[in-house]
Amino acid sequence: MMQEGIESVKEKLLEKITDLPESRLQEVLDFVDFLRSRGVNDDDPILKVAGCLSGSPLSVHEIEENLYGSKGV
Repeated sequence: MMQEGIESVKEKLLEKITDLPESRLQEVLDFVDFLRSRGVNDDDPILKVAGCLSGSPLSVHEIEENLYGSKGV
């Protein structure tokens, strides 16, 4: 998608939805609303730990510390 540019993608979307019947347009709108409501959560602790998995192994304590923070356990 980066190669085409965001404006080109928007233009293609507009071209494709122009020919859709009204009932399908509502489906497209619902889907877009769904995508927007999901958002992007970069603060997911699971994703932070997953990035570490490509390197050296972590102990259970290190994984829990990454997931839940230091709680003095």
